[in-house]
Amino acid sequence: MFINIIDKHISLKPTEVADAEPLFDLVDHNRDHLKPWMPWVDATATVQDERHFIESMLTKQAHGQVFITTIIVDGEVAGMLDLHNISAINHNGEIGYWLGQKYTGRGGMTKALERLEEIAFTELDLHKVILGADVANKASRAVAERRQYHLDATLPENILLNGQYRDEAIYSLTVDEWSKRQDD
Repeated sequence: MFINIIDKHISLKPTEVADAEPLFDLVDHNRDHLKPWMPWVDATATVQDERHFIESMLTKQAHGQVFITTIIVDGEVAGMLDLHNISAINHNGEIGYWLGQKYTGRGGMTKALERLEEIAFTELDLHKVILGADVANKASRAVAERRQYHLDATLPENILLNGQYRDEAIYSLTVDEWSKRQDD
């Protein structure tokens, strides 16, 4: 198992079935924080639900459709970061992420996303990564903007959250844009 160290506090590790219990506990203690933005919170009612999710994602990862990591902050499970809906045809993927509330507001997700971009463009050979966020989710949108993603569109009523259709901001970054920033 590789641990991808980002700095002295933050690292990414491959998500494993053994992570189900600490991830479930984190979700369970952060339901009020996560529920406004994450449609899966209510469906994650038990450790077994989390275990089934991880098993499903690992199967998809084995087929090249997903790349999933667990975010570790100071040795504690802090959240998740992934690429999903990876298209072998179009060489793109969609970014998903979440953090427990006590880990937010410290720049950790921005640093983790920077490392995921490197993996996406150099190891997974993607051409483009896409990030969607509820237009009202200022924290998530700020991560995309700090990483200099460009806003491609705002799609009206594109996501269903807690029984309401919500507008979604769609951001993206291409390998050429990313490479240029590495050269600067």
